[in-house]
Amino acid sequence: MPDVKEVYEIITQQTPPKPGALERQNRKQRRRSTRRKAGAYGLVATLMVLAGVLAVRSLAGNDARQLTPGSIATPTPAPVPSFGPMKPGTYVFSPLDPDFDASYRITMDIPDGYKGYGGYAVIKFGEYQGISTWVVGNVYADSCHWTGTLLDPPVGSSVDGLVAALASQKGRHASTPTDVTVDGFAGKYMELTVPAGIYLAECDGGEFRTWLGTDGGERYLQPGQRDLLWIVDVDGTPLVIDAALGAGTSAQDRAERIQIVNSVRIDPR
Repeated sequence: MPDVKEVYEIITQQTPPKPGALERQNRKQRRRSTRRKAGAYGLVATLMVLAGVLAVRSLAGNDARQLTPGSIATPTPAPVPSFGPMKPGTYVFSPLDPDFDASYRITMDIPDGYKGYGGYAVIKFGEYQGISTWVVGNVYADSCHWTGTLLDPPVGSSVDGLVAALASQKGRHASTPTDVTVDGFAGKYMELTVPAGIYLAECDGGEFRTWLGTDGGERYLQPGQRDLLWIVDVDGTPLVIDAALGAGTSAQDRAERIQIVNSVRIDPR
């Protein structure tokens, strides 16, 4: 039986390593390290996927809570630009009447191919005609020889009074007014046509005028122009929506103007 010294020598004796043992050990360590890293990366990737799924579900849940069936998120309507091209969209029109603008907002859906004019009207590219809104302050009795012919007393604040003044205006043809409703507001529809053979140089100031806005702005027209007028009563104020057509305006463009007017919304502020 070995004594204590012999046992000590047996368990502490170092055996020389076999050839290639160190290299094999290093490979084993690298494989274990790679497996540990791969496991860690896999765990991180799994956690990231789960976090993404939860985020998507959260957003979907928020959208479901915010949108009701049939609702569509729409951008805030922009004012009609003073000048320059317009992207298709919904725009705010101003009749340039401070009192009306303070109480109501007029919006229309404008298709491609239009540009802003003065901040109160849109006109079709290649034309000088388009759509505008007005609160009329007074009407000229004579459109060509208009100097000194503003009605006295001025046209009243009723739709019928404004329609009668325009229908009797000298110098252009008026259609028979018919009943109409725009966004729930009742009024009259009529068409006014300037003679194609009118010679503007013979008119006062070279202009063919029809009315003045409450801001003092003149509404003047071109030979052969046809104005489609929707005149509606907005809580005691006659609002004029004027879709103007040039002498060469196509039937397609006429239909487009009418479609724009059909999109009119008049909302209290």
